[in-house]
Amino acid sequence: MKARVLMVGGVLGLSPLAAGKAWAGPWGQGEGHVYAEMAVLGQRIDGTGAVRGELYAEYGVTDTWTVIGQLEGVRFPQLSGQDQYAYRATVRRQIWQKGRFTAAFEGGVVGGEAIGGTIGGCDSVGGEARISVGATGRTRRRERAWFGFADAIVREHGNCRRQRLEVGYGQEIVPKWWSVNKVYLETGTGDARSIKLDSKISHVFGRNELGLGYRQEVSGRFREVGIVVSLVRRF
Repeated sequence: MKARVLMVGGVLGLSPLAAGKAWAGPWGQGEGHVYAEMAVLGQRIDGTGAVRGELYAEYGVTDTWTVIGQLEGVRFPQLSGQDQYAYRATVRRQIWQKGRFTAAFEGGVVGGEAIGGTIGGCDSVGGEARISVGATGRTRRRERAWFGFADAIVREHGNCRRQRLEVGYGQEIVPKWWSVNKVYLETGTGDARSIKLDSKISHVFGRNELGLGYRQEVSGRFREVGIVVSLVRRF
């Protein structure tokens, strides 16, 4: 049992398993607007089951400034006393926009083992900074909406550092149905390395959006697969 606990703790230290924001990228909320998301991820990590829950929200202070808050929790039903929690509080500032292209900077505070892991002080309070670029448009043939983005992220927790790249593309398949595909690449201290693929189908109805997705680790460092269910509400 002890070896199993150390194995899972090492995997989490090398690769945070955040469910992530459905849209991500440099786009903020308009003044007074709110984006709220609840997500549940059921997964297996080298044969051990885990359930992750996430609450995420954005609030548009102005048309260029957005405040972001996130809470996460992970439960390991097969491992007693190994549940993990984390928080994230950042501010996003749109710094450039021209036509369909947008760029933004985001920075703030992160903490907890559910984001940073448990190795080398990554579970302590730290900071995050990211640069995001993105574009939106419509396909020529069927006039379907699409978006693409790339986020470059650095997290510092004392002697623990993580560098992360998130790249994604989403397209409206038919009216009110979207396909979103993302790639997560992460490196850092302690020989951390992870590559994840994430595919999601979502349905928009009114101000709500219901999504179902699949995530898999493909770096070969460990085995991880998971199913994500998410619910979004816009105010």
